[in-house]
Amino acid sequence: CSEWKLSELAVLNKLKTPALIQKFIDSLAYDNPKDKYWSVRATLRSRAGDCMGGALVAACCLDRIGLGPPRVVGFEARNDDTHAVAVYQVNGLWGALGKSNFTLIRARDPVYRSLRELVMSYFDFYFNTKGEKSLVGYSKPFHLNKTGDAWMYADGEVDRELADIDKKKKTPIIPIARPSGKMLMQAPKYLLKA
Repeated sequence: CSEWKLSELAVLNKLKTPALIQKFIDSLAYDNPKDKYWSVRATLRSRAGDCMGGALVAACCLDRIGLGPPRVVGFEARNDDTHAVAVYQVNGLWGALGKSNFTLIRARDPVYRSLRELVMSYFDFYFNTKGEKSLVGYSKPFHLNKTGDAWMYADGEVDRELADIDKKKKTPIIPIARPSGKMLMQAPKYLLKA
C-alpha cells in the first residue's frame, strides 16, 4: 500500500514543526529487534525504533511540512555505535532531527552554514562508554526518495531498499591522519553521566 492509513495520518498530521517531530521521536521506545531498518509505517505501528527508525520518521515528517526532500546523514564511529539523523534546511541553514538514547546527539536547530558545520556540532558529544571521542566520519545526505516509497509504506523491514545508505562514502571528520587517542581530550565525567 503506497498511501497512509487513517490511524497513521492521525499521528503524522499532528507533527507540524521540527520541535513536534523531535518530541514524537523522543517518545518512541528505543528498540531495534534483529538490527534491521524498519519503514516509517512499521515504526509508527510499533511505537519503537532506533536511530535509523527515528531518522526515517523525521525525514518523512520534514518532507510533509515542506522541509524536504527527505534526507538522512550517517555518522561513522570508531569503537562505538554508528548513528543517523534526518537533515533539513531553512533559508540555506542546516538542522537535524534524531533518535538516540543519549540526549546530546539528537536534534540541532537549523543554524549551521554547512553540512560539515552541522556534523561538527556533534563531535564533542559523540563518545563511547570509556569517554573516548569516537565520531570519525559522516556521509553526504542520502536522498530517500531515490529508493522509491517502501521506506515509508512497507509493512516491515526495508534493509534491501536502504542498502546503499551503508555503502555511502564517508567524509572523514579529521581530514588528515587521525591523532592518537591521547591527543584528543576525553569527554568530561559530567557528560558521561548525562
